[in-house]
Amino acid sequence: MADIIKLISRKISVNNKVKDFFNDVAKTYVHEENEIMDKLLNSLNLLDYKRILDLGAGKGIISNKLQKLSNDGEVIGLDISEKMIEFAMANNTNEKVKFVLGDFYEYNPQEKFDAIVCFDAFPHFLDVDLFNKKSFELLNEGGMLAIIHDIGRDQLNTHHKQHALRVSRPLEPPLKEAEKFINRFQVIEADEGDNYYKLILKK
Repeated sequence: MADIIKLISRKISVNNKVKDFFNDVAKTYVHEENEIMDKLLNSLNLLDYKRILDLGAGKGIISNKLQKLSNDGEVIGLDISEKMIEFAMANNTNEKVKFVLGDFYEYNPQEKFDAIVCFDAFPHFLDVDLFNKKSFELLNEGGMLAIIHDIGRDQLNTHHKQHALRVSRPLEPPLKEAEKFINRFQVIEADEGDNYYKLILKK
């Protein structure tokens, strides 16, 4: 019992650090839109996905793009940072996009999702095993888990090492990260380049 309590306390502490970090940077945080971002999102072919989770939604830029790329689907933007969610909600005019404040590991929506998109956020989910398990639980059969970055892995890891070391982990090559999911998911695509990173998994 003591070991379980220690484990829970450690997880809460880590999650609070992530939340506090993004609350601190929320005011000045800018996710610049770019051609690579749009190309990556377009490649997901979301027209058949009616319910999408934007995981680590931040200020909501990706959430709105996902909704426009779907066939009038619903997008839920989930983030652990109160400040990020406040900004996203204050600037949202799309009734098909909803924002939720919460910890992904504890998130229990009434309906499952057809797709989970984690854009520029995956290294901040430090418990990959639990991320794997929770993603599987929240997806409908045949659902897609997309882990995407519109920046190269080396540049991303350098940035996190300099600015967010305590609330991130190094991102490994896509095939190496994919190995952590093959117990539950089928690997559809694992690719990277100088200015992008893409891991697509199917339940």
